[in-house]
Amino acid sequence: MPTEAHTSVIQEVQTFAKDAGFTTELVHSVSEIISAESSSWCASDSLHIHESKCSWRKHYPVLSFMVSGHLHCEYDRLSSLLGLPPCCESQWSRITKKLEESVTDLAEWSCGQVRREIVNRGDSKKWMASFDGFYLTRGHYSNNSSATLHDYASGKVAWFAHRTKRGSGHNWCGTSAGAETDMLDDLLGKAKDAGFVIGEMVCDKDTSSNTVFCRHFPEGMVTYCSNHTTKNFHKALEKVKRHNCEVNDKNNCTEL
Repeated sequence: MPTEAHTSVIQEVQTFAKDAGFTTELVHSVSEIISAESSSWCASDSLHIHESKCSWRKHYPVLSFMVSGHLHCEYDRLSSLLGLPPCCESQWSRITKKLEESVTDLAEWSCGQVRREIVNRGDSKKWMASFDGFYLTRGHYSNNSSATLHDYASGKVAWFAHRTKRGSGHNWCGTSAGAETDMLDDLLGKAKDAGFVIGEMVCDKDTSSNTVFCRHFPEGMVTYCSNHTTKNFHKALEKVKRHNCEVNDKNNCTEL
């Protein structure tokens, strides 16, 4: 049973978290962590309680960066420029590990809510979805990659997956491009097992994505994302611009 001092700290946590833009569910998750951490606090030790308040107040900017997908190096760089409380890499790692299970559970709960919305509006048998993969660090051999399957109508995430080559949860050894295809296969399989039928999926212009989708939903249709298509077209134009135009006339090449 939390003491009055413990309750005061948790209430302050909720106030700061809401001001930072956290969702109600994340506020409750963080509060539960603080409640567990504060179980050993001594109610008569006002200095200890005050220090604990200051400690968690200092963590709000850190948590804001974390839930926004930023890395420690980015926070470390901006903390000195903006006057944010400093946070060393080891402390960042401890906070991440403490929040990981809670945030994962919250994400699973949120996706479940989205799937129920889709079923309730009657779209689960003719669902229009969108898919894309992303990486913490760009590159062919990125150590971490994630992917999301969105409800196109609302833009909300219905399923998500993650692949990593490092840490205790490592589950991938191939390239980042291969990880994206593997995650798509995983997410489409989950959607199919849940009774969803995807009538159309919007994705980037990747031939492997098209192949994987048709294997799960052969009656469905793949629509290429206009943003990706435009970027690829622009890259092709830039490539043409960098090369001199040549005309082949009876084996004689004339440079224009």
